Amino acid sequence: MEASQTPVAHARVPVRRAGPLALLVLALGALGGILLMAAELSTVVTIDVDMGTCEELAGTDVRDACSVSGFEQHGGALILLGIVAVVMAFGAGRGSSRPASLALIAVAMIVVGIVVARDIPAASETGLVGLRYEDARAGASAGLYLECVGAALCATAGALGLARGSG
Repeated sequence: MEASQTPVAHARVPVRRAGPLALLVLALGALGGILLMAAELSTVVTIDVDMGTCEELAGTDVRDACSVSGFEQHGGALILLGIVAVVMAFGAGRGSSRPASLALIAVAMIVVGIVVARDIPAASETGLVGLRYEDARAGASAGLYLECVGAALCATAGALGLARGSG
């Protein structure tokens, strides 16, 4: 089999020949998916106490409630959605696939639903720490922002992919 006939070489040729808009769709969608995966591994909500850090003040029974990771909040859903987004970014960017572009928009909508339904309410609940310390405050952390940016990038990539396909 000739080297230019290998599957890897075949997959690289359309990317090299793709225009700047196709590469932008691919880059935005892939970056959005990577940010979604990173959000799942990051802290989404943190709880602070005025007297010091929550981890220092809280007893062992409350210490785990001082921060909530994306995985604790979503059970790995954003990792799966991130993988889907990266794969669909290749289809939308490299292959001009309308269904892949729509899938990127669907991923973004699902993530926005998760943010609105679960993460924003959780960012204002102090939970067990608030019961023990009345000056406890909950707030959004880096993971929540990564989710929002990842969803925005996926939606933008999907919209550009649809615009690219209709032109």
